[in-house]
Parts: sequence; structure tokens; C-alpha cells
Amino acid sequence: MSSQHPTIDRTLAIADIAEHDETLLDELEGLLLVAAGRGERLSPAAVARDTRLSREGATDLFRQFLQCDVVQRESYGTDLVETRFRVDATRTRQVLEHARESIRILAAHQERVPTTTVTPLITFPDDPAFSATTAASFGMDGLLSTLASKIKRCDSEIILLSPFFEGEGFGRLADVLLDALERGVELTIVTRYLSDTDSHNYHVIQSFMDRVAEQEVASRVSLVDYTVWDDSIPMEKRTQDGENPRFTLHAKVMLFDSQAAYVGSANVTDYGFDRYLELGVLLEGAKVTPFRELCTFLLDSSGAVRVDI
Repeated sequence: MSSQHPTIDRTLAIADIAEHDETLLDELEGLLLVAAGRGERLSPAAVARDTRLSREGATDLFRQFLQCDVVQRESYGTDLVETRFRVDATRTRQVLEHARESIRILAAHQERVPTTTVTPLITFPDDPAFSATTAASFGMDGLLSTLASKIKRCDSEIILLSPFFEGEGFGRLADVLLDALERGVELTIVTRYLSDTDSHNYHVIQSFMDRVAEQEVASRVSLVDYTVWDDSIPMEKRTQDGENPRFTLHAKVMLFDSQAAYVGSANVTDYGFDRYLELGVLLEGAKVTPFRELCTFLLDSSGAVRVDI
């Protein structure tokens, strides 16, 4: 390269590949400098083996390194991932330090100017017209797979608001929710008609709670009925098949560790996850906070009734 300083695009690309993790950059620098000091040749496959980078990620990293003169091809493999490279120790230090600076600058900017990442989500309808399409065709991610992935990454708390539950649909999330509970994650479910023991929601969630009890994690689950009735409605009419409640919820929201929020049209049903056209977004970042505050307010309200099943 004509300049000793890598371009901003290159250092940002390296930072992205390293997932903005300075610890990973330190590991990479160590591997590269050891190889340079010993006069050894290094391949992307070897880097992938010794770090948490995938083979694809390591290959992308070496493409950037080639452009920054960190490495030079020494021998050719069947593809780039198996190709061996000679490492320049001086350029390694320079380029990775610039990548660290990029990470710090971006982190400082995000702290001053909070941002929100928005990922559009979709469930495709059970319509032959959509049979050859994928979520990526529309620049979206799959709804169910995204929810399952976020549950798997949760560390402390999940809040699920949905007016309607159905056995097969809830079953698609049950296993990952149970795994989360075993990791110590707290789960709060808020829905309608949960005080009505004959309601569909009650029976679906009861089946889930039976599994929760078997795994001895029931203490980590809170069930909340948000169905408020006029005082004039007799108790026997305060059911799913009785009178209309004074107010209740129709929102579909799922919060993950107060760091991410799903907001969309899908109920926790087979139709919502597999058969109807459903749209939503996954928010990550600053704009999650209002949804967390709203859920806290709702859960603290007099209309939110804790239920034991």
C-alpha cells in the first residue's frame, strides 16, 4: 500500500469481522506475531481453528489483511482458506491498533449518540405464491428463528406479551424457553383470560407449566392476566366466552434482557409463526428502553393480576 496507515474502510471492516471485540483482536495479534517471529506461514483455516472466528470470517479477515500488507501469499491452497501467508509483524501491530482505535471511537460515539438497530421480520403465508421466496429476498429475517435465537442468548430476563396462545405455536418456543429457565433466566408471560381456567390460553400455558414443574424451574416463571372487567359484570361472565372486558391487551411484544425487543403482528400461534403473513421488527439499542418502561408500568398496574397455574 502507498500509505503506512490502513484506510478507514479497511480498519472498520477488520473491526466488524472481529465483532468489535478487542479481546479477539488481541488473540489474533498474538497468533500473527508468533507466526511472524517463528517465520511460520499462517492460513485462514489455522486462525479459524485457534480462535472463535468461522472459516468464512477468517477468510474475510485475510482478504482485508492482504489489502493492508499485513500478510503476503506464500503458497496457494485449493481455496483461500487453505492458502498459507507470510506475516509482517510491524504491519500487524499498526493495522490492529488502528482497528482497536476504530472500535473505541465507535463505542464512544454510540455512548454519546445512542442508536437503535432495526431488523425487519417476517412469517410467510401458507400460499404457493411465496413458496420460492425467502426472508432474505425482501431484506428480512425469519420471525420464529429470530425469536428462538434471541431467547438462546438471553442471560437474565424475558417478558412475553401476547393476547393469544396456541399449543403448536407456543410449542415452537417451549424448548428454548425451558433451556433459558434452566440457565437462570426469569420469564414473565402476560396475556388475556388467564384467570379463566376454561380459556384456551389457560390450557396452553398450563401444559407448558407442567414441563416447567418437571424441570423444577417454576420459581423463575411469572404469569400475569391483564383482563379488566367492569364492576357490573358478574363473576360467572368474566370468561373468554362471556362478556367483553373493559380493557385488555392486543400488543405482541417480546423483551430480551432489556437489550432487544420484538414488536409485531404475530400471536404465539401456529398461524403466527408458520401459516399467516406476519410482519414485525426486532429493535436493539436505545429505543428498547421505552418498551421496557411500558412493560414495567403495565406489570405494576392494578389491572395486572398474578396467576398461579
